[in-house]
Amino acid sequence: MTSSAWLKGEIVTTGTEILLGETVDTNASWIAQQLNAVGINLYYKSTVGDNIGRVTEVLQRCISRSDVVIVTGGLGPTADDITRDAVALAVGDELVLDQATVEALQARFSNWGTRMTANNQQQALLPATATIVPNPVGTAPGFRVSSRDCTIFALPGVPREMKRMMTDSVLPWLSERTGGTGVIHVRTLRTIGIGESAIDNEIRDLMAGENPTVGLAAHTGQADVRLTARGRDADEADHLLDQMEEQVRSRLGDHIYSDIKGLDIARHIVELLEAHDRRIASFELNTQGRIEERLRSHQGDSVLDKRSQGEEVRSRVAALLPQADASEAEYEQALETIDLVLAAACPDSLRLTVLGTTGDDHGVYQNRKGHTWVLLGDRHGERRTRFSFGGTDELTAIWIGNRCFDLVRRWLLARA
Repeated sequence: MTSSAWLKGEIVTTGTEILLGETVDTNASWIAQQLNAVGINLYYKSTVGDNIGRVTEVLQRCISRSDVVIVTGGLGPTADDITRDAVALAVGDELVLDQATVEALQARFSNWGTRMTANNQQQALLPATATIVPNPVGTAPGFRVSSRDCTIFALPGVPREMKRMMTDSVLPWLSERTGGTGVIHVRTLRTIGIGESAIDNEIRDLMAGENPTVGLAAHTGQADVRLTARGRDADEADHLLDQMEEQVRSRLGDHIYSDIKGLDIARHIVELLEAHDRRIASFELNTQGRIEERLRSHQGDSVLDKRSQGEEVRSRVAALLPQADASEAEYEQALETIDLVLAAACPDSLRLTVLGTTGDDHGVYQNRKGHTWVLLGDRHGERRTRFSFGGTDELTAIWIGNRCFDLVRRWLLARA
């Protein structure tokens, strides 16, 4: 294995059930997080079915490009458990029966009060040059074997067994090879009100760096900026992240609403409303209440002004709704008059009115049919805007909701 402190890592998950989608591969995600913690650069992750030829091919490719490979699955006693055979072929070893492992298996089955069947001896077959990785919570031992500058760890696919073996044996071994130093930290900057391509245009040069690295992760109606830094220790990695974050923030400004990974924009708005001791009264036409639903899904009942949902208010609003063939001026007028109804019923709340054309069933609109009108205001003023898309489909509702959340966020921050 290379003496470089920064080792190139790779994960291979075996199992036809994973390829078929019958089992979700949670092992690879967990292993990746552990490798980050000991400073292993993870470059590749592969999933391959229970076919000895294909597993061997994948492992040979791993050996040619990586310093360490973690393989999970295929170490049991059945005919489709072929990982040990594939590893032996990939490294050019013969499989040999490890008698100590056979005796340990026999003792374990005896303790269970049952007889070990012959096929269980398969679990004691190991590549000739392999070193056993103990499995204290299962029957199938793992092993470590090297070829050229690459070391392969073969571990069971059962998560409980794999995690114990990683913690007890694999991670300490890797830490020794990296000198006990080296971590990889990740920071996520969540944005709103700016598209992925616009973000790329602003920070493309930063994305060309090697440490830290900068990447984008697009979601419906918003995008994340992912910063990844390698350091000798946590302090160095965090310092590198701080420096890069400062550059990204200087370019994206207040489009960044959080550095908490996974913080939904709706949850963020609930927190902002709570922090400002504000409630929101809303009426939604084409979004059909989905904005309010998103707030409620994040324990947002306390920030919703239920007076806007009263029967009298709804009745008055229903009489003001524009017809399907209404002009833009009629939509604007309806927006204003509905806001006056909300203001009368909820004078101390922030008001959000959303009126949009219904469009077609696929969210594809042209000309005036692709519009949504929004009015946000309170006793201190108002802001009107129009989005160039409309409709009632779920995707459009998410886009409109995110834009409205951004308006609310900026409104509250400007009055902090």
